[in-house]
Amino acid sequence: MTIPERPLAKQPRQTQKRGLFPSIHLNKVVPVMGIISCCLFFSPSMPLALAAEVSSPQPSPVQQQASPSVAQPEPASEQEEKIQTISPEKNTLEPDTRYPQEEVPTQLTEKQRQCEERAQRLHGFFAHLDQREYIQDFQLGVPSQQYFLNLATKLLNNPPIVSRESDDLYTILKNMAHFFRVIGGKNIVIIKGILDRERDTIEDVASDLFLWTTGEECSSEAFVFEAPSDRMYEYAGFFLNSMGGRSYLFRRDSRSRLLVNYYAMLLIDRANREGANRHGIDIKPLLPTTINEIESSNQLIYKEKYLDDLYELLEKYL
Repeated sequence: MTIPERPLAKQPRQTQKRGLFPSIHLNKVVPVMGIISCCLFFSPSMPLALAAEVSSPQPSPVQQQASPSVAQPEPASEQEEKIQTISPEKNTLEPDTRYPQEEVPTQLTEKQRQCEERAQRLHGFFAHLDQREYIQDFQLGVPSQQYFLNLATKLLNNPPIVSRESDDLYTILKNMAHFFRVIGGKNIVIIKGILDRERDTIEDVASDLFLWTTGEECSSEAFVFEAPSDRMYEYAGFFLNSMGGRSYLFRRDSRSRLLVNYYAMLLIDRANREGANRHGIDIKPLLPTTINEIESSNQLIYKEKYLDDLYELLEKYL
C-alpha cells in the first residue's frame, strides 16, 4: 500500500498577483544610464541669453502695446476719480453712472417755458398797438411798449394813500384825482381808448401782466418790467378800501371795474399768505358782492375762471 504524496501548499494571493510594471533587470539599466550621462556631459552648454528667454516667457504684442512700462499703482482715491465706463455700443468713454448728476426739476423748466410764452404775447400786444391807427394819432414818440411801461413805473413810484384817508378832505380829493395828477389827462384818454378798442385781448394782457409781475421764476431779460409786491399791494388797497379808489372804479365801465376788483383781491390774498397785509384790509365782505356782479355780467371772456377763483377765496375766508 502506497502513501499518496502531499500536495504542495498554495502560494499566498500576494505572491500570485503580478506587479503593475514588469520587472526591470539592473544589469540592463546601468549601461543605458551611462550612455545618457556621457551625452549630457560632452554636449555644448546652452547660451545664457537663450536660457533666459526660455526660462521667462515673452509678453504678447498686445501686452506690449497696452503696458510699455511698469507704472506704480495709483492711490485708491485717485483711481476712484478716474473711473470711467466704456459703452459697448459706441465704444466711447462715458462718465461713471454710479454718481449721477443732479437733474433740473421738470417743473422749473415748464415754468420757464410759460414765462417765455407770456413775454412773447406781451411783446406781440405792444407791437400790435404800434400798428393801430388810433395809437399813431396820439404821436407817442417812442414804441408803445416803452411808453406804457414808463407810465406804469411812474404810477408804482407814486402810490396813493390807503390808510387814514378820511382824516382830512384834502387827502380824499387827492386820491380821487390820483391818476390825473401822476400821469396826466392825455394818458388817461389813451388808456381808456385801449380798453375800449382792444376788448378781445385786454383780459389776456391783464392775466399775462399779473402772472409776470407776481411770478418769481420769470426773468426780467425776456420782458423788462418789474412791479414790487408792496407797491402793487398799495394799489389793491386803494381800489378796494379807499373812497378815492372806489369812486374812480365806479366812473369806469363794468368790465374794467370787475377786472380790477378781481386782481386786487388776488393781491390782498397773496399779502395775507405772506404776512404783508400791513393795512389790515379785509376782503371777506367784498367777495359776495363781486361774485354776484361777475355772475350777472356778460362782458367777460374768462368769467368762469374768475368765479372759480373767487369762490375758492370765499370758502377760504368764511
